[in-house]
Amino acid sequence: MGLKKSGSKQKMNPCDVPTQFIEKLDDRKHIAIFYDDYDYARNIEFQFIKNGLEKGEHCIYATEEDPGFIILSMINHGIAVKNYLKNKLLHVYQILDAKKGRLVQSARDNLVRILADSKPPFRLVSRIVSDVSTAQGISAELKLEDEFHKSFCDFKGTVICPYDITKIENNKTDKTVLRLFERHHAVIYALKSRQGGVFYLR
Repeated sequence: MGLKKSGSKQKMNPCDVPTQFIEKLDDRKHIAIFYDDYDYARNIEFQFIKNGLEKGEHCIYATEEDPGFIILSMINHGIAVKNYLKNKLLHVYQILDAKKGRLVQSARDNLVRILADSKPPFRLVSRIVSDVSTAQGISAELKLEDEFHKSFCDFKGTVICPYDITKIENNKTDKTVLRLFERHHAVIYALKSRQGGVFYLR
């Protein structure tokens, strides 16, 4: 795995800073964001959505959180939510609980549902398996990330997959993060220490 690392002792390129990376993003990519700072990660995600809306792109935000809370948070971030909801460019969904024993298929069904009312090019922020704190949850997520990444050339948009690294299945965080890294084009680290940055797969 060949990685380009930002930060540390290397000279930082302008787009190696997460917020600047998002500002300059103009091609289709499958991106993960690993975070332990909820607000920092949310600001990056919302800026990604805001930039897409301003370009007239369909933008989808899907999470296990209440859609009303997400909409209020977007308004506080300076997104003209009312206008974008009215012209059907912005779509906010709550991920439905997976049926017992059907995590993978339920996740596939959720993806179809949240894309149904949008037109390409998409901007999507979502992790389809909401709970990755269990062995079953992270196993399903890894399988879906692998499927999606292999067929990404057929997806007409850019995706950010958020991962709270404090909630990934106990004792397997490092191994899991590496496997997730290999299933994305780029990874953003949004850390309380501010020692993160943007990493790329070559």
